[in-house]
Amino acid sequence: MIQNFDRYFEKNDGIETDYIKILYYDLAKDYKATYKSYQYTRLCTIVEGSKHVKINDGNEFTYSTSDFILLPPNSSVKMEMKEDTKAIVYEINDKLLDDMIKRIEHQFEYEVTTADKPVVRNQLMAQIKSQIERINAYSMSQDPNKEFLIDLVSQEMVYTLIKNYKLPLRARKKEEPVAYAVQCLKDHLSDSDMTVNEIAYELNMSPSNLIPLFKKATGLTPKAYHNLLKINKAKELLLHKNVSEVSYDLGFESISYFIKLFKHHLGLTPKQYTMKYKQDHLI
Repeated sequence: MIQNFDRYFEKNDGIETDYIKILYYDLAKDYKATYKSYQYTRLCTIVEGSKHVKINDGNEFTYSTSDFILLPPNSSVKMEMKEDTKAIVYEINDKLLDDMIKRIEHQFEYEVTTADKPVVRNQLMAQIKSQIERINAYSMSQDPNKEFLIDLVSQEMVYTLIKNYKLPLRARKKEEPVAYAVQCLKDHLSDSDMTVNEIAYELNMSPSNLIPLFKKATGLTPKAYHNLLKINKAKELLLHKNVSEVSYDLGFESISYFIKLFKHHLGLTPKQYTMKYKQDHLI
């Protein structure tokens, strides 16, 4: 495993196939560094621990095992480890990206725009998580065809990433009802009246069909997923608002329920989380 982000070690370590390079990092607590994605798109994941990052001197956040970051080429990332952290980064070959974009454009009859190349940060969908796990399993195996097998799954993974994070919802609503449902939940983060029935109606589906489909793809029911989105947003809002304001902004009818839900997900009350964050970051 690589213990820092020196480009020399990145070039001479890891596993490389025709489509992808896999880099393994074992980073100690309190490690700080700035690294670049250079000419490649990078999919960044956490196996153990977490990273606090600031990307291109803009977005600043902490991400962990349930999240991923998709970095466009030539991104600059400042990072700090608050705990011992193991990470895996996948450098994606341009040819693979181009091939998958062409395939998706043909399938959906929609031009995929990559000019803006935004940073994507999201939770690991069950489908992408499964694809990553398969790539990792092949990379650790002794199969003589493992590079070929890694490339097969890499095509699936990149196809899924582009389809979910580059195509607008209107282009894939019928083909991807779960993605549409997820976006609806994100767009109505503070709307306590948003129901599964409404989303199902927009998709011309019954709730009884949508809920198991959603859970199979994300690992959560729509309501549980919506609550998780709210808790993640609450972590950001609590840095400059009090508990009552955050609870109200996110559409919780009861402050006590918000506190209970927050503690269930993070093991800390909102107030404890805020105090710990300020202590860790010397605010």
